[in-house]
Amino acid sequence: MKDYFQLQKVIIERFLRGWGLAPWLVYLLVPILFVAGSLLLLERTDYAAYLIAVLSLSAYNWFSGRKRNDFLQLNFGKPVFRKIRLLENGLVSLPFLLLFLFKGFWALALVQLLVGGAMTLRSGGGFTAATLPTPFSKQPWEFAHGFRQYWWLWLIALFLLVMGVRADNFELSAFSWFVTVFGATAFYQKPEPGFYVWVHAMTGRQLLNRKLLFGGLHLVILGFPFFVALLVFFPEQWLLIVAGQLLAILYLTMTITVKYTAYPNEVDIVKAFIMGAGFILPPLLLFIIPYFYQKAVRQLGLVLN
Repeated sequence: MKDYFQLQKVIIERFLRGWGLAPWLVYLLVPILFVAGSLLLLERTDYAAYLIAVLSLSAYNWFSGRKRNDFLQLNFGKPVFRKIRLLENGLVSLPFLLLFLFKGFWALALVQLLVGGAMTLRSGGGFTAATLPTPFSKQPWEFAHGFRQYWWLWLIALFLLVMGVRADNFELSAFSWFVTVFGATAFYQKPEPGFYVWVHAMTGRQLLNRKLLFGGLHLVILGFPFFVALLVFFPEQWLLIVAGQLLAILYLTMTITVKYTAYPNEVDIVKAFIMGAGFILPPLLLFIIPYFYQKAVRQLGLVLN
C-alpha cells in the first residue's frame, strides 16, 4: 500500500511539472488557498458551507471510478483495496471536516463523515449489479445511466430533505435539492464514445439543443420531489425556490455546453476553472453560456460532419 501512494505522489508531481508548476509550491499554496477561500466565503454567507460540502463530493466521486476501483482490486486484492479507499477518503474528508467543526457546522461535519464512509463501499462503480428502473428515457442516455450509478446520492439528498423539513431549516432543505443538481452535472463529466454523437442525423446546433432540452426536463424530474416539498413546507420562500430551479437549469446548461466545446476530449483545466467560477458566481453564467454555446455548436458540427 505504501508503494501505491508513493506512485500517486510521483504521478501528481509529474503532472504539476508538466504544467510548469513546482510541486512544493502547490503543496504550500493549496492548503492556504483552501482555508482562506473557504473562510472568506463563509464570512459572506452561511450558504457557502453547503456549496463547499457539495464540492467535496466531486473528489469522492473521482476516487470511486469504476475502472480505477477495478484496477485496484485486481492488483491489490480486496482487503488492501478497502484500506486504500478508507485512507483516500479520510484524506479528502479531513480538511472539510476540520473546517466544518471549526465553524460550528456540526450537521455538515456528520454528513461529511457518513458520505466519506459510504463511498468506500463502492467497488466497481456501484453497490449492486441489478438494473434500476428510472423515470428517464434512453435517448438521450445520460440521466438513465447517471441515476443508476449515483442512486445512493439521491437517497442521501432525500434524507437531508427530511431532516431539513423536520428542523424547519430552509437552508438544509434547499441544500438537499442542490445535491441532486450537482449530482446531475456529474452525469455529463465524461465525453461519451463518438458513436453516441455521430449516429445522429442532425446539425451541431440541433443536437446541442436536444441535449439541453432533455437535460433540463430530466433535471426537473429528478428534483421534482424537492421542489414540491420546499414549496409546501416553506411557501414564504417561493421566489427563492423558483429562482433556484432556474439556477439549477443554468448550471446544467453550462456543464453541457462546456463539455461539448472540448468533445471528444475531456474538459481542460482552464474550462474547468471557468465552470467553477460560474458555479460560485451565478451572474457569470449570463456570459459563460452564450460564449461556450457557440463554440459547442461548432465543435459538434465538426464531429457530425
